[in-house]
Amino acid sequence: MLASKWLLFLMVVGCLLFQSQGVVGQEPRPDDEITKLADDVYLFRHKFHQSIFITTPKGVIVTDPISSDAAAWLKAKIKTLTDQPVRYVIYSHHHNDHITGGSVFADTALFVSHAAAGPKILQAADPQTPVPDVTFTDRMSIDLGGKRVELIYTGRNHSDNSLVVLLPQNRLLFAVDFIPVETVAYRALPDGYPDEWIGSLRQVEGLEFETLVPGHGKIGTKEHVRMFRGYLRDLRAAVEEQVQKGVSLEEARKNVQLPKYEQWARYADWFPENVEGMYRYLSAQPRGNQ
Repeated sequence: MLASKWLLFLMVVGCLLFQSQGVVGQEPRPDDEITKLADDVYLFRHKFHQSIFITTPKGVIVTDPISSDAAAWLKAKIKTLTDQPVRYVIYSHHHNDHITGGSVFADTALFVSHAAAGPKILQAADPQTPVPDVTFTDRMSIDLGGKRVELIYTGRNHSDNSLVVLLPQNRLLFAVDFIPVETVAYRALPDGYPDEWIGSLRQVEGLEFETLVPGHGKIGTKEHVRMFRGYLRDLRAAVEEQVQKGVSLEEARKNVQLPKYEQWARYADWFPENVEGMYRYLSAQPRGNQ
């Protein structure tokens, strides 16, 4: 009897040790992380947000600072990679969860955005987010230290002022929030322009690049732009059918399902909100535009 109790005790202890080793073996991912994407091109991730920066012999080009804490951490890390200062900070669009914290770089950098973002950043009057020094309407290039960065406006999508950052020499595109990789759109499409969004994605497909770096989540390719355009078109068609039938929003949320995309990230929690956002958008359109 004593032997069997002792054996049971050893089994329990062994199981606990195994479980504890499994937990210890799964190191938590750090809040801040830098990954090299190509020669002198780096991905900066802060929790669930990410941006890119480019080092050159004449200075550094940074995109979205994300937050003051993130920007301070990034500035210190950049100093370990180069002795050159940050010369440009590019805002992808005006949403504060991506562009807050630029003041960390204000001692050396010029701030760049699309023209439509400037007034909104000015109106927000956030001391941590400098108002853009330079804006553009359609296209702008930054040439620094032998590197070219092209800023391109592809129309209204997730916002009315989102730009994409194209690195021609690396065939890499940085695009925030309006081209998620195998992930449904954010919640109820806030600030979104669904029909123009689809056209915007078509324009992006016409650009010369291979690697797609989004503002959240995993890195993709140009094919993921096509895939997400297909998702928005399928979502629009399915919701439009419900609107034309005159069903309520709640009924539409229950009726519309797109099994083709069930494996995409956030489908379970955000897809019903995507339906809601598209429903409200289509319901507000004149019948002739649907």
